[in-house]
Amino acid sequence: MNTKPLFALLTSALFPLAAFSAEVGHEHHHAHHAKSATGQGAAPTEVPALRILMPTEGARVGTQLALIFETPGDLRRLTMSAPTVGTHLHIETEGISLMPVNDQLIRLGGDRYLFVFDLPAKPGPHTLKVFWADGDHKTIKSTIKSVNVIVEEATQP
Repeated sequence: MNTKPLFALLTSALFPLAAFSAEVGHEHHHAHHAKSATGQGAAPTEVPALRILMPTEGARVGTQLALIFETPGDLRRLTMSAPTVGTHLHIETEGISLMPVNDQLIRLGGDRYLFVFDLPAKPGPHTLKVFWADGDHKTIKSTIKSVNVIVEEATQP
């Protein structure tokens, strides 16, 4: 089943990436909306489970990717669009972290969400990670979930 046209349609219509900035050895794509009263990001207060449902291990993907993940966490409070940025979602490959805002996530029912984005990776094998980070963007290592994918060259229609 060729789903690349679906990825392209969803990506271009719904999900332009947030602003770009570089921090401490890797890149982040996000916008900070608020900090805690101390000026630092809020400390993690909850660390809900995460699970990658799609793509699956070894999947061949294009540079436009649909990621489906599962979490019981309240993403209104656990993304960069939260009123106070504390624990929040990161999606990472090749040292580049994407931090979607709540409006960029499509709830599929239950605790499942869809995020469609341009994968910032060259063709070849890559590891896609999903994890929680604290308000200072420090990875909460115990939450890292990963899947190995193979990025294929874009083909012309």
